[in-house]
This record gives sequence, C-alpha cells and structure tokens, in this order.
Amino acid sequence: MDKLAVRSVLEHIAAFLELKGESAPRVRLYRDAARRELAATGRSATLDELREQIPPGLVEMLGIPGLGVGKVRQIHERLHIESLAELEDAAADGRLTALPRFGRKTAANVRKGIAALRQASAFRLLHHALDEAQGIAQGLAALEGVRRVDIAGSARRRLEIIRDLEFVVVHADGMREALVKRLDDAPGVIELAGKEGAVTLRFTSGAVARVFLATEADAGLALVHATGSSDHVAQLEARLTSGGGAGPWSDEETVYRAAGLPWIPPELREGMGEIEAAAAGRLPRLLEQRDLKGVLHCHTNYSDGTTTVAEWADACRAAGYEWIGITDHSESSAYAGGLRSADVTRQHAEIDAANRRRGDFRVLKGVEADILADGSLDYGPAVLDRFDFVIASIHTRFGMTEAEMTERVLRALDDPHTTILGHPTGRLLLARDPYAIDLERVLHHAAQRGVAVEVNADPHRLDLDWRMLRRARELGVSISLGADAHSVAGLTNVALGVGVARKGWLTAEDVLNARDAEGFLAHATFA
Repeated sequence: MDKLAVRSVLEHIAAFLELKGESAPRVRLYRDAARRELAATGRSATLDELREQIPPGLVEMLGIPGLGVGKVRQIHERLHIESLAELEDAAADGRLTALPRFGRKTAANVRKGIAALRQASAFRLLHHALDEAQGIAQGLAALEGVRRVDIAGSARRRLEIIRDLEFVVVHADGMREALVKRLDDAPGVIELAGKEGAVTLRFTSGAVARVFLATEADAGLALVHATGSSDHVAQLEARLTSGGGAGPWSDEETVYRAAGLPWIPPELREGMGEIEAAAAGRLPRLLEQRDLKGVLHCHTNYSDGTTTVAEWADACRAAGYEWIGITDHSESSAYAGGLRSADVTRQHAEIDAANRRRGDFRVLKGVEADILADGSLDYGPAVLDRFDFVIASIHTRFGMTEAEMTERVLRALDDPHTTILGHPTGRLLLARDPYAIDLERVLHHAAQRGVAVEVNADPHRLDLDWRMLRRARELGVSISLGADAHSVAGLTNVALGVGVARKGWLTAEDVLNARDAEGFLAHATFA
C-alpha cells in the first residue's frame, strides 16, 4: 500500500472515530495501531469495523466541501439525519439554517456540495439514482409537447449501482425538433449533445441524462431498447428479426408479443435466461410489495434506532402491514448501544403492551445477535430462548480468511436459535467489499438447516446480491426481506429490497415476509 493510500485510510479512521465522539488520545491510539496493521498486512480491519458502526450516509456527508466532522456530527445529533436526501431537504426547508453556527450561507453551500458530489461520481447507489431520476422526469414532463416520460435504463432494472440515467420522452408527431430546442432551454440544463432520436442533457445539479425521443407509435420499442441490457436487447431483436414482426410499437407488450413472448418484467432483462424462460412459459410471478404482510429487521431506541416500539407498530400498521419483527443489536455491539441482557425483560414488556393495545397488529420479539469470532451467537442460549426469532449477523472481524469466515458462519447456522442469516456478505456498496466467504457452502447449509437468508434492503447493502439470490432459490433457501431500518423513514428501504428480490426471480412463496405472523413463527420454530 503506497503512502497516499495509507494516509487516506488513517484519515478515514480518524474522521469516523470523531463522528463516534471518541477523545483525541483514543483517536491517536487507533491511528497508531492501524498504521502498524497496514504496514504488516496492507489492510485495516479497524476501518472495516468502523464502516459497520457509522451510518453510511454520514460517511457520504464527509465528502461535502466545508462540512467537516464536527458539523456532520451536529447534524446527526440535532436533526437525526442519516442520508444525503434528508440533508438536502433540511438545507432547503430551513432546519439546517436554524442550527448553531450554520446559517443560510452554509445551507446553500451544502446544497452545492451535494450537487458537486453527484457530478464527481461516475456511479451512484440505486436510491440516489431513483431520487435524481424522478426529479428529472418531473421536469421533462412539464415541457410543452411532452405526453409522458418513462424512467428507463439500469435504474428501471433496479441494478444496485447506477452509472447512467436514461429516459424515454414521448411527444406528439412533428414535435421532435421543437422539443429538442425546449430541452436545451429547460431549467437547470447547461449542456445538450446529440440529435435525432437521442440527446444527452447535463444539469447544473451535476446529473447527466440520456433522453430517447419517441412518438406514440414507437414508444414501446424505444422503452424496450432503453431499458434492457445489451444482451437482452440483442436476444430479443434476434427473435423479432426471425419472426418478421413489424410496428407500430405503442407499448412494450406489443414488442414482446411480436417476438412470440409474454411481457418480461424490467428487473429480469439482463440476458441471463429470461428470454428462454419466457418462451417456455416458465417466468415466475415475481414478488410485489403488496404481497408483504410483515416487516423484519427494525431497530428501536433500545439500541441504535430512534423509534420506539409503539411508534414502529403504529407506522407499520398505517402502512398496511400485519406484523413487525423488532430486532435490536445484541449486547456485544456496544458501539450500536446493543441491548443488554438486563434490558430484554423491559423491552419485551413494552412489546407485550403494544400487542394488547393493537389487537389487529402483532409485534414479534426478535434480536440481531452478533455472530462472534468463533461462530457462537451473542447472549447464549438462556437469553436467546426468550426471543421469537433471531437474525444472526457479522459486524466484526471482517479480515478472516475465506475458510475461517465460512466455518464461522456455518457454526452460527447450526445454532438452533438462528432463524435468519443477516446481510450475508457484509458488503457496503461503493465503500466496502464483501468479506471472503464460500457462499455456495453457506447456502447449501442454510437450505439443509432450514435457516433463511436475508436480502438486506439498506440501500448501502442490498445484500444478498441478486445474482446469488437466484442460486439460493434454486437450492430451496427461504428468504427474508430485512428493512434494516433505524427509524420509520427506513420503511422506504422495503421497496428497494423488493426490487432485489424481483431481480433474483423470487415469488411471494419464496419470501418469509409474505406469510402472516403465525406462518413466519412456524418457520422460526422449524429452524
């Protein structure tokens, strides 16, 4: 590791420790230890573990010019903000201005800094891309002559990391030339390139959008081409050519029908067997959000969440769910305010009271128990016996070899208390690679033991990866969809998790959250 890389790691460690409120002497101690570790191994387990302890949105905020560690910590503590989207809203609605030592100038600089971050990064996480795309789509739809705007490309396919934002803009016949001029003059557009049926727009916010122009007669074909991967489109075009299909192509169904296929959901259009499955009538009926009856993996103010048990119950009930599984961190996760053994009784009494007040809604007693270095679960059997279900997760010691990590997880799966394996690879998208692990062995063992594997819907994780999710389904592994939410705002994570599940070809039958509370508990008892 060269000197610049070492310096970057040490600076990140110092910043993360300061965000946690560690004293200057402890920061120096950790930096010195990390420097020795880097010299010996070329990597830092300390940094890996700190990334687990710091909300990823706060790490993103550190990249905003002029917004140092102190101000990021102040924003988090005073406004409970943990994401760039929440920060942008606070800068716009006056909450940021009201903080001590901030003011209007700082709020304006924050908004500019967020725009600069977006412009500087070639890749963005899915939830950031969707926020940007929806804003751009609304602006495009307001232009004269535009009949509708569809978000396309990899964002519509729900890839976890997005490079390009793509849209299909449907316009009236004869309006294309005039519309291109309106696009060039549209609010926020600073550059337009391209001609004919496709243009690229660059915005003052830093966003770049590829816009495909279409009339009603060819809107369906344009949307198919703008959405599918290159492999999917090539395979589809081969069938269209051999079938001799001809337009008009007013909707996507017409295009697929001309190829002798049913409509294929956007999430599956990766050129990975979906064409063949559609031709053979073997496409699954993919999971939909309305199929979900329960929400799993929610943290309360008993650990590192900001929401009470009662608030969680009310929010989920209002959102149309029938039950929620509360899962605070276990005791060894001291950095996350892990639930102490002595507090379990108090929390369970609170859950019982919530259930008595809401006869048509169920709160389940769960925990996210740390998988310790030797593969045992935090707390031990006497305490774990008191929970309805257990999510077993790794939050420390990411630097183990593949063999060591695999054995660690296999031992956790053998524990009869383990209901669900949480965020199975530990990845943080664009921030931390998955730890070394033999997922094939883990999935086989999970299937044998009746342990579910989680799709963690935190937008920075989206773990298990959808590519391996297909393999899990083939092996008969049950899947849980975990919001990994630390406030009621985190309920929006569920939609992202559904997108991952759909990309993994999952149906409602594959997902534990689609069961009622008794059905879920039956799985927990079986496991």
